[in-house]
Amino acid sequence: MSAPSLPPLAARSLPAAVWRAVRTGRWTPVCAVLIVVILLLAAGADLFVLAEGQSLTPDIGTLGPTGLPAGALGGVSGAHWFGVEPLTGVDLFALVAHGARTSLLVGLGATVLGTVLGVVIGVSAGYLGGWWDRLVTWTADVILGFPYLIFMIALGAVLPVDFPRQITLVVVLGLFGWPRIARIVRAQTLTLAKRDFVAAARVVGGGPWHVFTKELLPNLWAPVIVVASLSIPSMIGNEAALSFLGVGVLPPTPSWGRTISAAIDFFETDPMYLVFPGAMLFLITLAFNVVGDAIRDALDPRSGGAA
Repeated sequence: MSAPSLPPLAARSLPAAVWRAVRTGRWTPVCAVLIVVILLLAAGADLFVLAEGQSLTPDIGTLGPTGLPAGALGGVSGAHWFGVEPLTGVDLFALVAHGARTSLLVGLGATVLGTVLGVVIGVSAGYLGGWWDRLVTWTADVILGFPYLIFMIALGAVLPVDFPRQITLVVVLGLFGWPRIARIVRAQTLTLAKRDFVAAARVVGGGPWHVFTKELLPNLWAPVIVVASLSIPSMIGNEAALSFLGVGVLPPTPSWGRTISAAIDFFETDPMYLVFPGAMLFLITLAFNVVGDAIRDALDPRSGGAA
């Protein structure tokens, strides 16, 4: 007979708190809808671009004699919703839609990897303690103090051109992202390990795996979801920054960061080329931050938002 578990209030009310966080507040519902819309745009990029009647194929027929888009606002029209790219004539909506897929895949993939590693390492360090806890703490401090952007720039310079950059970004960003989650999870685990329901589980013969999956993990979802939701915009921004610097996603794969980097040179003559990808990056980052803050407030009793 397993010991009864008495989870903290935040864990018991997690689904209700998340739903309350999303539907309340002035801007949180709008930001939640915006996240869904951009996720749908990324998932269905091919269908949306097909509905527009365009593709990623260059079309110099849409350009003027100087190589800039023909027409006002960077070539915005019924055929080209966001206009076209200078010099190539590639439809800008197609670039933004497929760039959303790239940026979100890297951002979400790196967040998932960092979260999984952070939870496993943090729980094991807090529960087992001893030399393993000291090793994890020291390693986390070293990684947090390491200039990972410089490391990524150096790594991008030595990797072969045909090496899968998206996978590399997910792995490297995930490996550098786990310490923040691990430190929070470790601190929560140290507190939970002293609770009566964890001690009772050990007394009746529950092993470390049972304690982790049945007693600790269900009561760690609240801080994990909060930290993960706030990590996603950071990961998306890191991918965009690295692609902007030319060491992230390489051509011909579309990416918001790479498109913004190319648009800088045309800002004075074709500002719309920068506006649309820049606005998308700004909106998705803002939306995830607003929703993440709302979830944190709803789950933090000290903020007055928890049930």
